[in-house]
Amino acid sequence: MNLKFAADLPQPASQPEAAVCHSGADGFVVGAEVRWVEGLWELEFPRVPFPSRRIFEVAGEPTLRALVLRHHQRLYDSPLRALFPADRERFLAGVARAADYAVETCGGPHYFTARLGKACMRKRHYPFTIDEVAREIWLGQLWLAFNDVAFPAELRQEYWEWVEAFSIRMINRRTQRAQPQRYPFAEVPTTLAARAPLLAAGAPRPGAT
Repeated sequence: MNLKFAADLPQPASQPEAAVCHSGADGFVVGAEVRWVEGLWELEFPRVPFPSRRIFEVAGEPTLRALVLRHHQRLYDSPLRALFPADRERFLAGVARAADYAVETCGGPHYFTARLGKACMRKRHYPFTIDEVAREIWLGQLWLAFNDVAFPAELRQEYWEWVEAFSIRMINRRTQRAQPQRYPFAEVPTTLAARAPLLAAGAPRPGAT
């Protein structure tokens, strides 16, 4: 999840002519015959099993917030560092928003929607490049964060199955025609976790104590 404020968002560059949509709004000339435009191969979104209240009831708000913080500290030390503000206070404010979302989605108080409105996570993340590799880094670091904060073992599968499927919806820049790789909970130790990026950025993590 991106943690930057609106002021941190990159400004869209002007599009080259070849990238402009030619759907008719930009004044192309309509001919005597039907004009066909090639179809687009789109990403398929799987069904998402959003978590039950059990996650919040068993883990509790402090543990959920600790998971989100540790996860994003790991992400800051990964190739995804550019998604986060370097300023410590902004980083921590973003972590708080991400934790608000996790807490509310898992059955806790409605912190996120009360402050920011409808989540619309795909739309909120669209200004940032999130491809298939970024998704794998995000998931891999979450898997490692489970152990870092001693997230309850009996909750990990339910939490994982939510975010693993939901993370596909965050992909907004495709780099392959194949559907994104799926990572069933039982197979993660021999698939994703075995190759999870562990590259350290070499700088102190914002928010680290």
